[in-house]
Amino acid sequence: MQHSYLDYAMSVIVSRALPDVRDGLKPVHRKILWGMFDGGYLPDRGYVKCARVVGDVMSNYHPHGDLAIYDALVRMGQPWSLRYPLIDGNGNFGSPGNDRQAAMRYCLSGDALVRTAEGTLRIDEIVPDARPNSDNAIDLKVHDRNGDLVRASKLFHSGEHPTLRVRTREGYELTGTHNHPVLCLVNAGGVPTLRWKLLDEIKSGDRVVLQRTVHDEFGHPMLEHVESAVLAGAFVSEGFVSEDRAGFNNIDQDYFGRVLAAFDLAVGGRRYVYQRTIASGSVLFELDVQNLSALRRSVLGELIGSRSADKFVPTFVCRGTPAVKRAFLQSLFEGDGSSSLLPRNTIQISYSTRSDRLAREVQQLLLEFGVVSRQCHYQNGEIKVVVTNRRDARIFAQSIGFLGRKQIKLEADLATIPYRSVALSKDHVPHLAEFIRRDGADQVRDRNWLRLHNVDRIERWESRRLEIAAHITNPEVLEVAEPLVDGRFYYAEVASVRDAGVQPVYSLRVDSDDHAFVTNGFVSHNTECRLGALTMGMLQDIREGTVDFVPNYDGRSEEPVVLPARFPNLLVNGSEGIAVGMATKIPPHNLGEIAAAVQWCLANPEVDEATTLEELLKLVKGPDFPTYGLIVGTTAIQDAYRTGRGAIRMRAVVDVEEDPKGRSLLVVSQLPYQVNPDNLAQRTAELVKEGKLAGIADIRDESSGRTGMRIVVVLKRDAIPKVVLNNLYKHTQLQETFGANMLALVDGVPRTLNLAQFIRHYVAHQIEVIQRRTAYRLRKAEERAHILRGYVKALDMLDEVIALIRRSPTAEEARTGLIQLLDVDEIQATAILDLQLRRLAALERQKIIDELAEIELKIADLKDILAKPERQRQIVSEELAGLVEKFADERRTKIVPFDGEVSMEDLIAREDVVVTITRTGYAKRTRSDLYRSQRRGGKGVSGATLRQDDIVSHFFVSSTHDWILFFTNKGRVYRAKAYELPEASRSARGQHVANLMAFQPDEQIAQVIKISNYQVAPYLVLATRSGLVKKTALAEFDSSRTGGIIAINLRDGDELVGAQLIAPEDDLLLVSKNAQAIRFPAEDETLRPMGRATSGVIGMRFGEDDELLAMEVVREGMDVLVATGGGYAKRTPIEVYPVQGRGGKGVLTAKITERRGELVGAVVINQADELFAITSNGGVMRTPVKPVRRTRDRNTMGVKLMNLPEGVTLVAITRNADEPDEQD
Repeated sequence: MQHSYLDYAMSVIVSRALPDVRDGLKPVHRKILWGMFDGGYLPDRGYVKCARVVGDVMSNYHPHGDLAIYDALVRMGQPWSLRYPLIDGNGNFGSPGNDRQAAMRYCLSGDALVRTAEGTLRIDEIVPDARPNSDNAIDLKVHDRNGDLVRASKLFHSGEHPTLRVRTREGYELTGTHNHPVLCLVNAGGVPTLRWKLLDEIKSGDRVVLQRTVHDEFGHPMLEHVESAVLAGAFVSEGFVSEDRAGFNNIDQDYFGRVLAAFDLAVGGRRYVYQRTIASGSVLFELDVQNLSALRRSVLGELIGSRSADKFVPTFVCRGTPAVKRAFLQSLFEGDGSSSLLPRNTIQISYSTRSDRLAREVQQLLLEFGVVSRQCHYQNGEIKVVVTNRRDARIFAQSIGFLGRKQIKLEADLATIPYRSVALSKDHVPHLAEFIRRDGADQVRDRNWLRLHNVDRIERWESRRLEIAAHITNPEVLEVAEPLVDGRFYYAEVASVRDAGVQPVYSLRVDSDDHAFVTNGFVSHNTECRLGALTMGMLQDIREGTVDFVPNYDGRSEEPVVLPARFPNLLVNGSEGIAVGMATKIPPHNLGEIAAAVQWCLANPEVDEATTLEELLKLVKGPDFPTYGLIVGTTAIQDAYRTGRGAIRMRAVVDVEEDPKGRSLLVVSQLPYQVNPDNLAQRTAELVKEGKLAGIADIRDESSGRTGMRIVVVLKRDAIPKVVLNNLYKHTQLQETFGANMLALVDGVPRTLNLAQFIRHYVAHQIEVIQRRTAYRLRKAEERAHILRGYVKALDMLDEVIALIRRSPTAEEARTGLIQLLDVDEIQATAILDLQLRRLAALERQKIIDELAEIELKIADLKDILAKPERQRQIVSEELAGLVEKFADERRTKIVPFDGEVSMEDLIAREDVVVTITRTGYAKRTRSDLYRSQRRGGKGVSGATLRQDDIVSHFFVSSTHDWILFFTNKGRVYRAKAYELPEASRSARGQHVANLMAFQPDEQIAQVIKISNYQVAPYLVLATRSGLVKKTALAEFDSSRTGGIIAINLRDGDELVGAQLIAPEDDLLLVSKNAQAIRFPAEDETLRPMGRATSGVIGMRFGEDDELLAMEVVREGMDVLVATGGGYAKRTPIEVYPVQGRGGKGVLTAKITERRGELVGAVVINQADELFAITSNGGVMRTPVKPVRRTRDRNTMGVKLMNLPEGVTLVAITRNADEPDEQD
């Protein structure tokens, strides 16, 4: 038992689960690629059906289940699974979410009606003699999902298979294999979306798409065909055609006359006409045909013998032009159809029959004219095909109609129905109204309008499209809605999905992007594949003896043991597998980086493994996943490359946005590798429901082909984006770990390898490939040279050779004679005998000599390659470089540092930026050169476009590497690097700081300062609105906590107004709103240092209605500049402010008036400084300080600093740390 278990384990390891280190493939993948190459399914040829590839591989190389082969094939063609897909797939290969790939064999029953340019054909009649399991070439134009004509080039008869029958509530049916895909409308995260679903995935209540585009009509139909259709409609509706007699009767004389004329033209021959009065008093007109010879020869001959319950639409009608189909329907409905008005401005058009087949086929004909109908079954066996929708009734009247007086009644009835009606039509787009009302508009007026109107009805969109679209202000919502409401599709509700037994099934190959075609009104689908262009590098030179071949499982053919693999596939595409007692999980990488590592090893073959590993770590940055995303940290990458194992942390790319309602949005645009977006959204919703994730209001999947992935997490208004995002990282797959286990087969033995070993083993394989290829080419060249040397000997003795051959009675004696005459061997002698006479011409003789000389040089070169390893390495290098030049691309996955690793600052340029922070917390950084210097009294330039209720409150110049400390009204301090603030234009508002830091609810910014590090000053001094001040060591604020730390303990009703760096020898200046100022020293005796979580001491006392406005650190020789809300400013030397004790009311600093406003800012400046002044509407002026008049009188009002428009005030001033520019 032990031996048996070990044998089984090794069989799984070697033959199924682990990749070979040389080509990076497991056996099933290798068999698929070789089978496709051997079958000729190459990149420069047409696609083939996946079932054919699977069949070839299973029959020749892999006698196991077809699903295992197909799953492996599909994965090699999925661009989200492989970094560089090896299979070029066409069609439904699944999605990163829960959309499964279409199965390799999916087909329809033989009665499926295919819409083509040649009419509507049963799929089993397109190639009537098609044999089971056959591919049949055709050249047929079929209608695709949009109603356009596309080419179908093959019909597949797939044999007999179990089938399902899908039936809608209207009675439309489609029968196909369990894995046959049809187009459906689904609710994808609240967004109505068209997706393919397999028949066995469809459930009652799902919505399937019916194509109802009216096809264009070209040319004029033959009169005989139209008249035949009129007669067919009459016979099917109110007539009979038995084996020996046919007849028709009707009380409408005009209609009867029309049918009689049609009979004479389309059939001819003797017929009898009668008329009689029936019980109702009406005159009944009758046609009697007793000799059916002429009828039997006509296109109506197939109707002979059909009973009432077996009636059907004749084949010539189905295959006919729209005019023929229209004539048939007109006559049919005139014979046994009716129209009647119903309550609530509705109308009904109906046709009665007892034939189930006829009802289905009439439904299909109506749908081809854009008319949706439904079947009504009654207990007496009657079946009615009914049109009740106003829109469909109008289309029926315009595009089809009755043939006689019933048409006049129908038009009169329709005239009484208003074009716009409050009655709801059932013809609508499910899920659309909810989507539009939720996301369609921002303004309350538009949202209310959308809520009060039915915006999901096709009829409403056709009559009021501009009005509806005007209220949908979100262009992305309109982009989703418009293709769904343009009338191409009807979204039918599924009533049942039932087993339909085992029966022959068929499919088409359609040469279009999505391979769609229309059957029974449903939109069907197909997929195919071929080898990818890069994959040819895996198989390059495989027929030149580069690898060993072994017999296949039944000995009838051979398969390669390994592929030449001219690019390092194992590291480039990665691999995963679970064996017995072991597993492998190798991440994908960038082709350019891995190729660079290979090139280094080729150039340095003698370097030891340790040195090689260190050098390769510099070239290979890390895994490069096909789904982009982030890798957090490099330590795990280094571990994986050094030891073969490492837990690589992956993260999604998440941006913080704001919706029109002011709510924060977490927008996921890239996911970690192998994360299913559908499951992610579902799991997140479950966690919210379970209470494990707080602050989330909604989750939407807004992904599309145009925008790419976009999963939107809508946050509640009081939620902190950074906190919610960290919780999402913790509890969901927005952060995932790739557990790298670098295990591969080396000489058939599983081994865990480091990066250097992977590359060295690959290089050794490539050297062997080049050696074997060179030896093969050398052998072929020497064989050819051997033949040519015999030719040359024969040409030198041409006359003797000819004479010998002429006198030899047999070829065998001639061969023996040549061997003796020319001293050649049997092979050469045979080649000489086979030489064509034209090769004996002078020019041809010279060509033989020249070819021999060329081959001699080639042989010498090939021998030189085999003798020199450096040439072998050079060839590998050059050929790999050619592949890299053609197929390599940029990295997709970005590697970002993790806490404790290399700082992001190393990647950020040091430059000055203007930091703008608004009162409501919007922050940005802007290049300082975007602001120009102006003279005093200028109008300024636009600084920030703000909301009406927002103003700029903090504005300063900072280095990108400076810390920005945010002090809040709650007495807490947060920090961020300047480069972490979003970069924006001068007029942009920026992003809310709550998206950067974990602010608590109702917490607002009170003060902001910048520092380059925590050693720039010994202390930080804080001042509150009530006049308290506190001096604390700056180093105590150095904390990496994202939730902030306590800066000062505030008393009830107090808040922070200032924060400054200070030294003991500095003085502190406090300025109040009512223009009082106090200056006192910051030495320890006056202002003793206190702990971080304390309240401080009294710095200034105030009069009535006064409070602290600003706090500044002052030194001798500086000026104090104050500004008022009216745009006035004054500059006063610091010397005129006497040094006082802490806790007084201070002295007057400016004379203020009601017109000039209260003080809004106070700064300490030098004469050479520049000043930024900010207005309440976002305007910014940059001006030198010098033009502001300097006065030693504190009791003055100052001069005009900035001309302000009416209603605009000055809100803040700040000093520019940059050198002043030249004035304009």
